[in-house]
Amino acid sequence: MHVTEVNAEEYNHLFKAVPHAFNSAEFAELNKHKAEAVSYLVFADGEKTKAGLILGERADGLYSPFSAPFGGFTTCGKLRLSTMDGVAAALKQYSCAKGKPVHITLPPTVYDETQISKWAGTLQRYGRLMPVNLNYHFCLGLFPHYRDVMERNARKNLSRAMHEDLKFEALGSTPDAAERAYGVISANREEHGYPLRMTLQDVKDTVKTIRADFFVMTHGGTDVAAAQVFHVAEGTAQVIYWGDIKAYSHLRTMNMLAYSLFGHYHAQGLKTLDIGPSTEGGMPNNGLCDFKESIGCGVTPKFTFVL
Repeated sequence: MHVTEVNAEEYNHLFKAVPHAFNSAEFAELNKHKAEAVSYLVFADGEKTKAGLILGERADGLYSPFSAPFGGFTTCGKLRLSTMDGVAAALKQYSCAKGKPVHITLPPTVYDETQISKWAGTLQRYGRLMPVNLNYHFCLGLFPHYRDVMERNARKNLSRAMHEDLKFEALGSTPDAAERAYGVISANREEHGYPLRMTLQDVKDTVKTIRADFFVMTHGGTDVAAAQVFHVAEGTAQVIYWGDIKAYSHLRTMNMLAYSLFGHYHAQGLKTLDIGPSTEGGMPNNGLCDFKESIGCGVTPKFTFVL
């Protein structure tokens, strides 16, 4: 197995189909200003291309992803463990030659349990496993029986929200829609002291390469909650941001927003709504974990390795 560096155009030609939107050359080129340099690696066995990996360089290492929730490998079909071993060994040699460690965060296992589990087993033999984060998702096939998968307190909160003057609006993906939803999300992050890593311009630029949906929840004509969702893989959408205005949270706006999003994407025929992690560096935000579990979400691990 050998590894070759190519440019973005060549990489895009070799890997027309990617496992998720964050692995595309187009997405990497959009965000390349967030790294010192971007490398497009192709792993081949003889003349046969087996896998690709996009790395963003920083002072302390090479990262996949360098500006996304997760990255990892793009492969030509499903790989056997022996081939994955060859890819990992070649990547380790590349890392040594560069003099910088490679950091790889794989997608949560819900995206492809078999292949991601095999990558995790392979990478831990060539590097070290970092603290594991927990990622939440909702299986949309459960929505017709939603009340059966909710916890008792969540059922109570949803019933309360349904008696309030709350209206769910799907705004589409226009710049105006992005701005309206972002305004609510920005206010939510400021109220709670949480970081907001994407600027409004980042959002508007990203939706040029990734299909996105924006939503608001209104109360008496006032925007009180919002969500930004990306279509990241076949059958899967991901909540990038969601949140409500603190003054209206007693109306259980988040319970209503979650219910409405689940219903929206179930009606579209999607399989999974990725709600994102509620841990950082392996440490849980217990309030967020409890909320997501109460509304019926499942959890899968998201692995990071350093080679």
